[in-house]
Parts: sequence; C-alpha cells; structure tokens
Amino acid sequence: MSNAFPSLALHCLGPPAVRVDGREAPPDVLWRKHVALLTYLALSPDGTRSRSHLLGLLWPESPEDKARRSLNEAVRRLRSALGTERLLTRGDALQLNAAELDVDVRQFETLRAEGQLRALELLRGEFLEGFHVDDAPVFEDWMDAQRAQIRQAATGLLVARAEEQLAVNRYVEARALARRALTFDPFSEPALALGMRSAALEGDSTGALALYHDVTERVAREIGETPSSVLSALAARIRAGSWRHPGTRHADLEPPLIGRREVHAQLFAPLDRHPLKGPVCLVIAGDSGSGRTRLLTACAERLALAGATVATARLLESDHDASWSTLRALMRGGLQHAPGLTGTDHVGLRVLAGIVPELAERIAPLETRDVAQVSDALASCIAAVAEDDPLAVLIDDAQWADGSTLAALRVVWSREQRAALVLVLTLEHGAELSAELRALVGSVGREIPGAVVRLEPLTQDDFAALTETMAPWCAGKEERERLARRVAQESGGNPFLAVTLLHDLGQTNSLRQGLVEWPPAGGTLDTSLPIAVSEVVRSAVAARVARLDEDSTAVLRAASIAGDVLDPLVLTEVSGLLGTRVDAALDRLERERFVVFDGGRYRFTGRLIAAVIESECMQAGGRRRLRERYIAALASRDDIDSQLLRAALLASERAPEAFEAAARVAERALALGAQRTASSAIRTAARAAGADFDRLRVLEALRRRASAEVVAQ
Repeated sequence: MSNAFPSLALHCLGPPAVRVDGREAPPDVLWRKHVALLTYLALSPDGTRSRSHLLGLLWPESPEDKARRSLNEAVRRLRSALGTERLLTRGDALQLNAAELDVDVRQFETLRAEGQLRALELLRGEFLEGFHVDDAPVFEDWMDAQRAQIRQAATGLLVARAEEQLAVNRYVEARALARRALTFDPFSEPALALGMRSAALEGDSTGALALYHDVTERVAREIGETPSSVLSALAARIRAGSWRHPGTRHADLEPPLIGRREVHAQLFAPLDRHPLKGPVCLVIAGDSGSGRTRLLTACAERLALAGATVATARLLESDHDASWSTLRALMRGGLQHAPGLTGTDHVGLRVLAGIVPELAERIAPLETRDVAQVSDALASCIAAVAEDDPLAVLIDDAQWADGSTLAALRVVWSREQRAALVLVLTLEHGAELSAELRALVGSVGREIPGAVVRLEPLTQDDFAALTETMAPWCAGKEERERLARRVAQESGGNPFLAVTLLHDLGQTNSLRQGLVEWPPAGGTLDTSLPIAVSEVVRSAVAARVARLDEDSTAVLRAASIAGDVLDPLVLTEVSGLLGTRVDAALDRLERERFVVFDGGRYRFTGRLIAAVIESECMQAGGRRRLRERYIAALASRDDIDSQLLRAALLASERAPEAFEAAARVAERALALGAQRTASSAIRTAARAAGADFDRLRVLEALRRRASAEVVAQ
C-alpha cells in the first residue's frame, strides 16, 4: 500500500542533510529555518509544538503578525515539497507526521538505550554541525543543549560498556572504551576513573597515572578546575601500589582471570561501583583448586583500588570451634588499623579489646561472655569504619568460621541500609555448613543484596584462552588447540591443576618440542603427557585425599588403578568392601569432585588426579596387590574395555601373558573397526614384546593392519 506523501529522512548528527524519497531535498525544504522547523518538531514530544512556541523559537525579533505570516509560508512551502499530510494542524499546534520519517537522533537514542555501540556509528560530527539560524538565539541555545545531551549520552554509553568489559577482566578493551569516552567529554571523571582503574588492573600503573595527568592538566588549562578528591585519592593509591595484594607463596601459579565471564561479571560488577551503595554479600563456592582464593584476592584488590578499607581472614579448620576466632582474624587482617576504628562506641571498643589481644595493648579491655554485647560492639565498629570509606570484609574458607562472628555479621549486613559494606565469603563445595553459615548464605539475595556464585570446571573455551595466555611458546593455532584439549583432559577442568601444568611446561624448555609434536604418530589422547607431575600438584591432591573417610580412600585407591572408566562391581571385588559401602563412597567422591557420573558410568574428573593418587597415596606393594586383584577380577569379563585394561595391568606387572592378551585385544578391535582401542592395545603389546622376534613380527603385522584401516577410512 503506497503512502500519500514521500519518505523523509533527517540527518542531524553531523552537518545537516535532508533526504526526500532517498534523494536530496528540494531547495524549498533546505532553507535554514525550514530545516530548523523540521528538526525541532521531529525531536519534540509526539512531534508537536504550538504555533506560538515556534514563533518565539524561530522569529523572536519579528512582530507577531509578520512572524505568523513567515510560519504559515514555511508550512505552505514544506507541504508543497513534502506532501500535505507531512505537516498536520492540531488546533493551534503543528505536528510532524511520523509515518515514513527517519531521524538519526531517534535511531541513536534507541540503540544507546539498548547499550549498543553501533549507536556511535551514527555520530558523523556534532549535532547540526556548522548549522546556524540568524536572529534565533533560543534555537541556538536548544542546539547547544542537544549537543551536550548527545555527548553526555555517548559518554555514558561508552562508560557503561567499559564497566562491563572491566567486570569480565578485559582490561585492554575497557581502557580503550574509557579513552574513547574522553573524546566526547574530555572532563568526564567517571571515564577518567575507569580508564585509570583499567590500566592499573592490567598492570600498567604508569599508563594510569599518565592518563590522569593528561586529563587533569587539560581541565586546569581549559576551565581552571582541579581534580576531585576522589580522583586524587585514586591516583595516590595507584602511585603507592598499596591496593595490590602482597602475593602468596605460589603467586606465579595463580590462574589468569580469563573465561568464566558470567561468574566474573556477577562478582566484580557490584564491586566496581564507586562509591559503593549499601551493603552487599557475595559467596564464592567451589572445589579445591577451582580458583576461590584467586577470586577472593581479585575482589580484595578491586575494592582496595576503589578506596575501600579491606579486612581479610584466611581460616583453618581449627578455627571453627573457637569463639570469635574469625573476629580476631579480621582484626589482624586489617580491621584494627582502619582509620575510623576509634569512632566505635567506647564501651564497645573495650569489649572488642577483651577478645582481641592486639587491641588490648591500646585500649583497656572489658571482659564479657555476652554474645549480644560483642555483636553490638562489632556492629558499632563496622558502622564507624564505614562512615568514612567503604568497608570490605573478606573471609576465605568460611566453612571454618565460628558461628558467633557469622551471626553478628549477618545482623549487621541485614540491618544496615545505607552504609557501603561488602562481605565476600568463599566456601568449599560440599563442606558441612554450620547453622549460622547456612542462615547467612540463605539470606543473600533476600535480606542482603548479593549473589551466590558457584565455580564450575573450566570449559573448553576457557582452556583455549588459558593456553593462549600461558603458552605463548606454542605458536601455531592447531598446536595450541591440541595442547588445550590435553590440559583439559589431564586437569578435569580444575584451574589450579591446569595452570600448574602449563606453568611447568613453560619452565621446561627441553620438553616443549615433544609436547608440540604430541601425540606421536599412531598415538591418541591417552598418550602420557611428556612431563612429570609437579610437587605442588602432588601436595594439593594428596591433601584432598587425606580429608576423606577410610572407605572413600580405599575406593579411590582402587579406582586409580582402573583407567578411565570405573565399574562399581569391579571396585567392590577389588576393594573388598560391601557393595553398599562402595556405593556410599562413590557418592562422597562425586560430591568432592574426585569422580563424575557421566553417561551411566563413573570416571575421574581428570586423569592427572588418578595419576597422583596412584603414585602418592599408596605404597608400591599396595599398588601391586590392587593390580593383581584387578587382573583376577577382569579375567571373566568379555567386554573389550575390560580386556584392554587387563592387558595393560599385565604389562605393568611384566606378566608373561601380557603380550598375548594385548594382541588378542588388538585383533578384536581391528575386526570391530575400533581404531582407537586397537592403537592402545598395540602400544600395550609393544611394551610387553621385549626383544622376542616372533612377537615383534606379530606386532609389525598388527601395525600394518591398523595403518591400512586408517587409510581405508
């Protein structure tokens, strides 16, 4: 259905242009006051303005009768050029018909509201750049206001997107967006602060301070202003480096903050707001080595960079039953040196000194066993400290926190409405939680704003990004992809194990070429990684095993001998436990993320874990006894996987029948077209062949058949 009038496009973001049915508008439309009238109506509410308002806008210096004739003539000419239905009369008002109307400012507003950076592509310059209307100062003021609003909107869009990038640790992108925002508003403090924080978190403190000085010098030169106290304080913190975490024993093994975009956004977005608004509680739950402590450290750094007072407690299991042990740890972890501590109620300060020996050295202690009184004292302390600056309380391994401190923290965070308070807890996945900790975690997202974030194993995309970051020596894309797949398989998605492997490879120059060429010709992903497991990994896995009960440890040891697939029936026979006890042990091992139930069967979350358990958590005699039990248990099983495992165990024990067992599996696998199983069986047979000529001849024949199968496929 055709329209009664042509389409109209107004391009206002840059030098003005008017298009009618896709062509340049006729001269009558391009008169300056006609362009001004169309643009003003297009950006007015409902496209409508009263005639008297338009007279004061465009003909303020003319007598009213002459101004009205000028407006009527403008309307007549525009209707003649654009169609009689383009400009409508509504009583004493004029309305610009929105049908077939395209205004780039409206497009910009829509895209900006959606957070799309495509909005900036519409900005070809200033609003109505170079445009001027004689004797219309009100219209000129309106143009100036529009220009300021559009610059502010563009700046706000860039800052918002930069904040999103910063929240997921894309520092380079955030920094670039902040710099771009400063091109629209050279004096924008939010953009400057964001650029400085991005550079600092990226590790470029010099660049952060250079940006600060560039902008503040321009502000002083052009408008005679000095930077705010907030910006000056941020620059001072960056200059001093006091916000940086002092590091840990294995700081060089900390996983880079890549991948896990949703997790990082949930954690860091609320922390990057400055000033912080009201209380918030974030809970990070994950397995050992999943990156809980690494994320807690990152939270502490961001909060300190934002100017918060940070108190950190890293707890031990022995802290759990000691009353107020967590409070003492927080005092020692930064709270006792907070500038606002002296603002605590005097009696409350004495009560705290009765619990914290370090405070008793400065303040006369008041001994009390009244939990409510101590809770009130802690609340007064927290409120006093948060009076001047945001306060962040971070507790690592909160499952070991004492109930009294947790209950007091929950009361404070639930009761406070305006104080800038952040509470960050880490929990070990599957740990038994006290009633107080369950109540605190359960209140997050209801009584207390915040989120509970669960750390899942790394994805293949995460491994690809991790490998690209930590293995720059692995230059080719295909080589990096192969390395990423192998690290994923070895580590089971555990960041600590993955980072340790990549770090060790980075330190072992002699093994890199072998790794790049891995797996060897005819090899598969089962081929052992050409690197020894580091002591760091061995200690970490052994420590996790040490916390298990006797049945779970027995099943885990037996399972470590069994390869990739764990059969509960075989485990029952090998471990000597009742089937119900094996099932219960497997349930716990699954909760503790040693094993996973996948596709109707159990398997280790990572082959590296099985290797460490086999080598570190049992003696040589125990390993041999378990292998012998497996060999006996698998003898009656006819499935090819069981027979392959039995052949591998026979080869490990250097049993005389190992070669024949492996050769039979290879023959059977080739007949079934199971190429990968055949390759594994041939490698096992090769280990058992020794120098026996007849066996080597059989082995060569099997290899030729396997190669022929590959070519045929």
